[in-house]
Amino acid sequence: MLVVGLLAAVGLSAVPPSTPPAWAATQEDEVFARVNSERSANGLQPLSRDSTIEAAAEQWAQHLSDSGTFEHSSNDWRSARIPAGWNSQGENIARGYTSSDAVMTGWMNSDGHRRNILSSSYTRIGIGYVAAGNYWVQIFAGYSADTRPPLSAGMPTLTGTPAVGQTLTAQTGTWGPSPVSLSLQWFRGGTAIAGANGTTYTTTFLDAGARLSVSVTGTKSGYRTTTVSSASTAEVATDKVVERIDGSDRYAVSVAIATKAYPGTAPVVFVASGENYPDALAAGPAAAKEGGPLLLTPGSSLPPSVEEAIRRLAPDRIVVVGGVKSVSEAVVTRLKTIQSEVDRVAGADRFEVSRNLAVRSFSDTPPSRVYVVTGNTFADALSAGAAAAAQQVPVILVNGVQSSADASTLDTISELGVTKVTIGGGPNSVSPGIEASLARLLPDTTRLAGADRYVASQAISRDAYPGTASQVLLSTGLNFPDALAGAAWAGVISAPLYVVPGNCVPRGVVEEIYRVNASTVSLLGGQASLTPEVKKLAVCG
Repeated sequence: MLVVGLLAAVGLSAVPPSTPPAWAATQEDEVFARVNSERSANGLQPLSRDSTIEAAAEQWAQHLSDSGTFEHSSNDWRSARIPAGWNSQGENIARGYTSSDAVMTGWMNSDGHRRNILSSSYTRIGIGYVAAGNYWVQIFAGYSADTRPPLSAGMPTLTGTPAVGQTLTAQTGTWGPSPVSLSLQWFRGGTAIAGANGTTYTTTFLDAGARLSVSVTGTKSGYRTTTVSSASTAEVATDKVVERIDGSDRYAVSVAIATKAYPGTAPVVFVASGENYPDALAAGPAAAKEGGPLLLTPGSSLPPSVEEAIRRLAPDRIVVVGGVKSVSEAVVTRLKTIQSEVDRVAGADRFEVSRNLAVRSFSDTPPSRVYVVTGNTFADALSAGAAAAAQQVPVILVNGVQSSADASTLDTISELGVTKVTIGGGPNSVSPGIEASLARLLPDTTRLAGADRYVASQAISRDAYPGTASQVLLSTGLNFPDALAGAAWAGVISAPLYVVPGNCVPRGVVEEIYRVNASTVSLLGGQASLTPEVKKLAVCG
């Protein structure tokens, strides 16, 4: 038994805190290939990759990374985790090497590590790698049963188009001596796909953005079991049309969204602050009801891009949402050079602004319902605003931590003549006391919530869109500007808006996209908000 450690002289400071599992698996694959290349060059049989030994190696690498230590696992620790029946075992560890090539070069240039890699007593290997700290572990073991002659293994190949809904076919290659019993396992990003064990595999939305591969294991009495893997496919392409609505800043994004919604003119334009969210949360549904876009502006001055967009839209009137602290009189003065009819909807606070907007825009005909959301945070209100805009109903903001709905909110709901209240968000957003007081006013009061903002977004949109929708909108749930303007557009095209993390799409959101049978997915914002992984519709986790 030989256990040997290797510490890189450089490379410890620029280590990312985490790395995608698929990339880590690729590093392990490259180490495995290099090990057997070195053994072949020295006239030795290749090692087989043992999944149980690999799990132990990955566990120890993770332990080293988590603890920040650099030490070998004990003989007892390894013996308890690798398959029984070994007659020899060993371990190489390393830290600080940033690539598979670098760590293998280091190991091969170190006598003890080299002896492990080129030992004729070993027949199996497991490899672990963790990017946080760049910890590498090789565990070797020798089994007398493995000294049986190897099978002649075919090299599996894949045919077909790597796109969602397409079928890939695995050719196992020629194995001998015949007959050889073959079993297959398909992998997504290096992780086995449960139940995917046939010669064909039809891709699903879970595969979008991932690379697929297949392993073939051959077994025959009197011969060593052998597993070989195919090359990976290109990244699986989504079957949806995915577009990005982008701009140089949040104001330009609102202009781009307005242009998509209203390529010609519009009878009205709503303008709200892009520096804070409360006023604009309620403005999106009001803008959709009155037939115009919502554009964002800094409080102190009107951006040229926004002014140009308003001139192109040639509205009959402009509605400024919020008081002078949100949108200054200087902005209003500039707007009046475009259209003299400029109205301001303001209030003592964000809650009153939302009530005044509801009464102004929704009093002509009693709306079917009203959405009530907290005005203290934005996450739940983003999807609620889009759902409200599509149904042409208002959103009213409340101070969600209060023990009951205030009299002004109850009076406004009564004045609107609605018969249904929908609360967007869980009890931490809108308190049970507020829910109870709303239910006393209108028994048809329901709450749409979830474990987090992303699940709540799904619940709100699923309720608003029980049927189909040809288009859906995605916006980051970590910031507010892009979704504010998107809510008004959602109302124009009757599209649900889901909030997502910046670097992937929750599985529930992708399931919703397919449930409503959307053909187009529109991303609101640039790559700083929604990364290319989101555009691939790559599922989180």
